[in-house]
Amino acid sequence: MKCLRVFLIVLAGITLPLWSSHAFGDMVGYSKIVDLRAETAEVVAEHHHDWSKATQEARWKMISGAKDPFTAENTYSYLSLTDRASGRRIFRRPVPALTYLWISPDSGYVVGLSDVKLANPYQLVVFSRSGQRVFERRITAESWPGVLESVTNRVDWYKEPTPAISLRSNRGEVVLSIEDRLGTPREFRFHASD
Repeated sequence: MKCLRVFLIVLAGITLPLWSSHAFGDMVGYSKIVDLRAETAEVVAEHHHDWSKATQEARWKMISGAKDPFTAENTYSYLSLTDRASGRRIFRRPVPALTYLWISPDSGYVVGLSDVKLANPYQLVVFSRSGQRVFERRITAESWPGVLESVTNRVDWYKEPTPAISLRSNRGEVVLSIEDRLGTPREFRFHASD
């Protein structure tokens, strides 16, 4: 009986990594405070998120409820866009935790990417220059080949530290291309904003 138990433990140790090939463990929960900035000649985009213990209760309420980080209750993560010439804020919106910002060359769209999984229901958001949210997407290992996820903290899906990103318009549709972690362009489509 003891030999059988040892055999099963060894067998589980060999096969378990094969079953969970898209996930890896976390030592501690994600708890960073992050500030990002991207700019063009026309606009400046800024993002702030606070995933520290101070915001844990508010984040738990969001993720255990409607899973909607775009509401006014989200006081711990935002994206803002400012006009460079006048210094006037164009918009400030609640958003999920982002880890990379990109602005289209024409300053028409702001793209936010995220590798944060913990209490973060979306890893991709796109806003128009006017502040309209035009696209959001959750990225998971189950839905995308080549994506790696930790158990709770991280979704490794885009080429870090700087993915190649481009936008092109075609008859009212916008095609967003983002370089994935393996160097392959991945396309997302959405309707052009007003």
